[in-house]
Amino acid sequence: MKRLAKPISVIIILVLLLFSAVSLLGISYYEGDFRRVPIKGFGDIDWGIDVSGGARVTLKPSTADEADLDTVKEAASVVEKRAAAYGLVDYDLYVNAPEKAIVLTIPNSINSEYSAEEIADILTSIGNLTLRPGEEFQTGLYDSSNSLVYAFPGGDTAKEVILSSEDVESSTWYSYSEGNATYYYVAVQYNSEAAELLKTVSNPSTGRFYNQTVSLWLDNRMLANPKVSEEIVGGSLQFSGMDFTESKVKLYSAVIGSGTLPEGLTVSYDKVEPTVGKNAADIMLYVGIAAAVILAVFMVYKYRTVGAVAIIMALFELSALVAIITGFCFGGNSTFLMTVPGAAALALSVMLTVISMIIIAERIKYQLDSGNPMGVSVSEGLKKSFKNILDINIILMIISLIGMFLFSTAGLIIGIFGGGATGGIYNFCFVLFFGALLNFLSGYILPNLVLRSLYSFKALSKPSVFGGAKK
Repeated sequence: MKRLAKPISVIIILVLLLFSAVSLLGISYYEGDFRRVPIKGFGDIDWGIDVSGGARVTLKPSTADEADLDTVKEAASVVEKRAAAYGLVDYDLYVNAPEKAIVLTIPNSINSEYSAEEIADILTSIGNLTLRPGEEFQTGLYDSSNSLVYAFPGGDTAKEVILSSEDVESSTWYSYSEGNATYYYVAVQYNSEAAELLKTVSNPSTGRFYNQTVSLWLDNRMLANPKVSEEIVGGSLQFSGMDFTESKVKLYSAVIGSGTLPEGLTVSYDKVEPTVGKNAADIMLYVGIAAAVILAVFMVYKYRTVGAVAIIMALFELSALVAIITGFCFGGNSTFLMTVPGAAALALSVMLTVISMIIIAERIKYQLDSGNPMGVSVSEGLKKSFKNILDINIILMIISLIGMFLFSTAGLIIGIFGGGATGGIYNFCFVLFFGALLNFLSGYILPNLVLRSLYSFKALSKPSVFGGAKK
């Protein structure tokens, strides 16, 4: 294995440190009193129910004694599909069988213009999407996102339903950019009979609603009031609104495409306090910093140069995971909700990189103590540590995948553990999976390049600098 040129290690280390600084600190600025955050840092992580608390919605049939428990369970399944389609990772959903009630709890820190209570309210609404003629409404009100909402169809609009959720096959959302602006819209796919009706009523020559305004309502909330300006073919109806954002279209699409709930359910709301305290995130940060300092001193003292490289790689592992969690890498504006189990997986992933570096350091030290020259010791140490690091990462990835597969389905977990298992265990497995995946890079590939370059420096070419015995 050849040694690499000196600049390679310097370039890699500088790039990793720069990436780590941006990922952990983030980038933000103020426009007046408003803080804009193009890149979220560690301090901007959104925490789940256990740290931030949440909003709880309880649905009960108005006549619980006569209600069918199977019907309640089917309704809970619809709510579960909605929560999954919306992208919630940390939520608590279960059926209280004795009271025949559905209980949904979601965290306060969801990245949305809506409050947690309003999101929970929409997720547990009847969810009937109706297409109606005109755009008449009874009242206007402001929602929690400070947007004006036209509520309750009125006049001729209230008298006729062109299509309803019974005709919907699926729903999704899209976005497109124009100039510096991004626009979001919902696309609803109707069944074949509804598709024929849409084509007929939108026909430019004979269509009843061609060149007319129609409105789409989610229960009693007007989502859009477009003017029919072209023939609608294929049964795909796309609509948007002035206040549509990514979080709103995700929510609307999740509800529209997951079926409806039965009517006659009474709704009650209450707040859920954090189970570990609101300052838990700060405590974990301070403990993490203290542990990192102690670990850094030990690694540098014990393994010299390899120990110093291990600290940089552990910092990169942490930064890369934070970048995934905050959406800096691969997430766009979406944000993964962290829980205390997720934080434990984050710490475990960082330690996984340290363990990988210890394996490398011990292999190199063994070669040096055996009397091999520096080049051979570094090459052989790296080569013989690969299988151990590979095995550890593969095993953890498989375990994490199994955990995500099992615990991403609330119905299975509710039957085994109860309502609170889904978020925490899935969160742990998700973070640990990416931690193990990233460890191939931070625990072997990058250290391989850096160490093969570092021993090219004269000052670092002595065995004692790489943990060998002083001569």
